[in-house]
Amino acid sequence: MELKNALGICIISFFSATLVMLIARSLDNQAAGRIEQQLMRIADRLETIDASGIGPSGSSSAMNPSASTPNDGLVVHYFFSNTRCVTCRAIEDQTRQALQANFAEQLREGDVVWKTLNYEDPANAKWSEEFEIMMPVVVLTQYQNGELANWKRLDEVWGLVSDQAAFEQLMIDNIEQMLVDADSKRRNESDAAETIPLPDLNTINGEE
Repeated sequence: MELKNALGICIISFFSATLVMLIARSLDNQAAGRIEQQLMRIADRLETIDASGIGPSGSSSAMNPSASTPNDGLVVHYFFSNTRCVTCRAIEDQTRQALQANFAEQLREGDVVWKTLNYEDPANAKWSEEFEIMMPVVVLTQYQNGELANWKRLDEVWGLVSDQAAFEQLMIDNIEQMLVDADSKRRNESDAAETIPLPDLNTINGEE
């Protein structure tokens, strides 16, 4: 009788231990899943930090994609979607590299600003409608006195992404042209404001 009881206790203990192990493994898998999700979020955050130009010291460079829109200046937008494909990332990387290589001074001075936005985010719906965005793309926008004065969508980036030299030249040509147009417009407006009308001699002499 005592043997039967001892055997029963052993069997119960065995199944109890097995159940505990299964529960522990289940908890480990759940913990591993949570850790994996956290690592993915950290990786995404690190990628964002790298793209924004924020170094280890925490200081932000002129290539900060969250920089505010300038009152007067040119903004180079990269509009991405919820799905980040290899080609989309290449377009973003090559645009950023072209800016850093050819417009570093303008970036430091704030005459050119780099911004990235998710056009599928409801908060950015006005921009996707304004610029008629249907897929990831680069858009140049010129601001004057806080207002959008001019813009151009560069759909050509998709056809040139495999040719980095041509891609870079596309950026240079369009950015320089927009900067020249904006400068010319400012000069014309300044000249018009400084023009002083000549007095009416007939009025001065009292003649009708």
